[in-house]
Amino acid sequence: MTASDLRRGGRLGSTRQKRALAAGMLVLAGALPSCGGPADPSERTAEAEASAREMADRIVTDLRAPTVVRTRTADDIGRTLAARSEASLVAVSGVDTAHPDGVTAVLLVTGSGTDGAWLEPEWITEDFCFALRFTATSVASPRLVPCPSPTVRPTFPPAPEPKVPSLDELRAALATSTPDEPAVRAALARLPLDPTVRVDVAARDAVVGVALRHPAGGTGGYGCLFGRVRAGAVEMWRPSEVQLVPGELACRATESLAGYGRQPPG
Repeated sequence: MTASDLRRGGRLGSTRQKRALAAGMLVLAGALPSCGGPADPSERTAEAEASAREMADRIVTDLRAPTVVRTRTADDIGRTLAARSEASLVAVSGVDTAHPDGVTAVLLVTGSGTDGAWLEPEWITEDFCFALRFTATSVASPRLVPCPSPTVRPTFPPAPEPKVPSLDELRAALATSTPDEPAVRAALARLPLDPTVRVDVAARDAVVGVALRHPAGGTGGYGCLFGRVRAGAVEMWRPSEVQLVPGELACRATESLAGYGRQPPG
């Protein structure tokens, strides 16, 4: 074999190696996702759906928290859900939670996920709708449903102002009560209080503090009635609106025990 044959054979071998290497790289590129390309659309959707469902589950957990079990109308539920910022209420059906079918609300929730790129992945968002069924005793887990088309946010009439006893009515109800917590609670339980009124009672040093917090104004604000029951004496007062703004009084019985809110701020 001549030197020329060796050189030619070496060049052929080098070419074959280069071709084999290139073919291997093509196979590898086909087996792996592109560094800058999108992931499988179904994977992106699944990630975004999981994100949206987590938010819907969180909302349901909040809605299961109320301490007062009462019949809620479709309007009551609609107003509650429409006020939430993390989801959009797009449909409500049913009459109230006392009906066997209950009330069903549909929330539109935006989920997010990455586009699957290896380098500099970008976030994508997708909308999902979940049905929430309310009954007299529970709120069902969110169920994925098709979003209505067109998507329209329903509106509701303002919530009626709750029936709240006057200071004189409260004073008369508590006048015959002894200054102990069970007796004061029993006296308040005999009053025809609206279910939206939150009653708080606390006792300290032979004094019982009372706080009745109720919705007011239809804008998420609240009103408050304070009272203190001592042996032979009942005090009742109403804090001013400025004393009930966020960051001020929370309308708790411990605040009434301390005498907060008796005088408007000077």
